[in-house]
Amino acid sequence: MFVAFPVETIKSSLQIASSLGSILALGAAAFWFFRTSKAKQRIQFDVDCKVYPLAGNLNQKVAELQFCFENKGFVEHRIYNLTVSVHALDSEVNLQTKEATGELEFQRRILPRKQLIPPFGEYYFIRPGIRQVITHIVPIDANDSLIRVTAGFHYVERGAIPHTARRVFPTGAAPSQA
Repeated sequence: MFVAFPVETIKSSLQIASSLGSILALGAAAFWFFRTSKAKQRIQFDVDCKVYPLAGNLNQKVAELQFCFENKGFVEHRIYNLTVSVHALDSEVNLQTKEATGELEFQRRILPRKQLIPPFGEYYFIRPGIRQVITHIVPIDANDSLIRVTAGFHYVERGAIPHTARRVFPTGAAPSQA
């Protein structure tokens, strides 16, 4: 015996299946979007420094520290706990290195690690596709020929591991014989 199904029942079942398939496809696309790097924060971070001599003070110079952020992602990024420290060499004649790594030590502290407070609010923010430079200006000794700048920030307010950058910059001073 052959049982005939009403055409309307078959049509409504196919429409329900089609709607359910569309919902599942949309859910899978949303899951993929949030699990891939498209929805995650992607920041390029670097430090730069410009040194300016002072006409009226031959013993010091001014260093403009620049923190360069470029948001390469598709979501706004917040920068929490932006910190900076600046160090110089104790002696340019007797260079000291770390025994474990062989890295040159910059032992003299010019600026101990400081948190840079945003002018408004609790964090700096960078919108998608934007390059932003935050500056901090410090005095340095005119005799220092090299300074090392270390900076970092957290991706979340109470982050455990900071995103850091460290670079060495010449100051334009002649190397001292100290």
